[in-house]
Amino acid sequence: MPDDPGAEIPWWEEDDPDAPVQDVTPPQSDPGTGLDDLPLPGVTDGDLPVDDEPEVDPEPLLPTIPVPTTKTIPGTVAYVRRDGKAAIPRGAPKRVRQLIAAANEIVGKPYKWGGGHAKLRDRGYDCSGAVSYALIRTGLLRAPLVSGSLARWGSRGAGRWVSVHANRGHVYLEVAGLRLDTSAVGDRGGRKGVRWRPVIGRRGGFTSRHPAGL
Repeated sequence: MPDDPGAEIPWWEEDDPDAPVQDVTPPQSDPGTGLDDLPLPGVTDGDLPVDDEPEVDPEPLLPTIPVPTTKTIPGTVAYVRRDGKAAIPRGAPKRVRQLIAAANEIVGKPYKWGGGHAKLRDRGYDCSGAVSYALIRTGLLRAPLVSGSLARWGSRGAGRWVSVHANRGHVYLEVAGLRLDTSAVGDRGGRKGVRWRPVIGRRGGFTSRHPAGL
């Protein structure tokens, strides 16, 4: 077990270093696809492969979300509202606003080992399931990745607007001044589950990645 209390290492998070990095080409919208309990191709619910990742269908899997037009705030920095969701800054790029709105859909969900991997809409999420959900719903990812694969996803380094900080045991997302994380590290509230938390930047032993252009 890791010394870091914020690390989460499910048995499938021990990723294969030779596994291919996920294609980040945004999928096209499919308005006829439902989201509730949507299974991922090649994976049955509760039966994730050991030391492997779900097979990815080459065709687009999920629709992206529309740009939010309500509950926005002036400026470029997000903040946590009283309901726990993030206020979306109008001055942020369209894709950033979509990403925050997507993450808001699962904020407050409990931590669930493997949550978000066998199906997109789940009762709870683990660290990589939560980050993958936000990226998938925004059109930046086609299917969930484990944390070790997210450490090799996208472009190198932290982004101007969006940064994914990951290693083989944990991953969190920072966007427009907030952090989406299942770990309460650096959060005085200490609450578990999927929540917006204060940014902490790249922690020791983590790799920083970002979507191209963001």
